[in-house]
Amino acid sequence: MNKIVIGADGPLHFTGTLEILGAGGEITKQEREAWLCRCGASQNKPFCDGSHRAAQFQDAGQPPVGDLAGAQSGAVRLSARPDGPLKCQGPLEVCDVKGRPVWRGTETALCRCGASARKPFCDGTHRQTGFKAPG
Repeated sequence: MNKIVIGADGPLHFTGTLEILGAGGEITKQEREAWLCRCGASQNKPFCDGSHRAAQFQDAGQPPVGDLAGAQSGAVRLSARPDGPLKCQGPLEVCDVKGRPVWRGTETALCRCGASARKPFCDGTHRQTGFKAPG
């Protein structure tokens, strides 16, 4: 099962099969484990480079429980939207900081600006904050 565990005041820890897509939709990288930025400050987006510490990013990593419908097996395809979220397509389970599942499904958008009120999920706040990051 592909899984993301939310780090308290830090990145998203992904384990499973991850395919990172380039701007043209081609697979540019494949990973079995990755730490994904969620503060918006990394210079190596979509990956964490530790910038959340200097940015003093704060989020407890305990979102409310949402949809827990079963997810199938297979790879998760991750594509960064220009100046927007990380789009995830494929079977995925998102867990809170304590490892408890809070969401399961096959398609979601994860915040990468650090300002969403629904962290780790995108709520569109990047449009108001002027978040800039390549796709």
